[in-house]
Amino acid sequence: MATALSIVTQNYEETQKLGEELGRRLPPGSVVALTGQLGSGKTTLVQGIGKGLGIRPLIKSPSFVIIHEYSGSVPLYHFDLYRIAHQEEIVFLGYEDYFYQKKGIVVIEWAEKIKDLLPAEYLRIELEIVDLSKRKIGLRAYGSFYGKVIEEMRKRGLFCSFLV
Repeated sequence: MATALSIVTQNYEETQKLGEELGRRLPPGSVVALTGQLGSGKTTLVQGIGKGLGIRPLIKSPSFVIIHEYSGSVPLYHFDLYRIAHQEEIVFLGYEDYFYQKKGIVVIEWAEKIKDLLPAEYLRIELEIVDLSKRKIGLRAYGSFYGKVIEEMRKRGLFCSFLV
């Protein structure tokens, strides 16, 4: 079973479409940890996940709010940790109530800032800027369930460039 997948998207729309495909496949209780430099497409990917969940208002980066909740077929809990200096700051926000619930999907931008607090099983997505519009997006499964999500995407031929 593939536990990693590497994709190069050509533009904003393809990055959002990848997120939408993920949003359709992730069940309640999923945790997605996004990493990548500023402008690499993390919020674009979250917007796509929201579309896949049937969320219609535009998802924005909640940089000053830190956690934003969206209602859809499955709730989306969007964390943006850009302004967090120490992982202890997220502890006071009750992150565990989100990470270990089973009713919504948690997506965390700047997840590297709280890597020690992430659950044992999650989907890690690393975004890299290739050029002005292209992004290299690496998905890595931590846990067998997320490996199945990656394998399903590979089998359906949605994306074709893979990591070992």
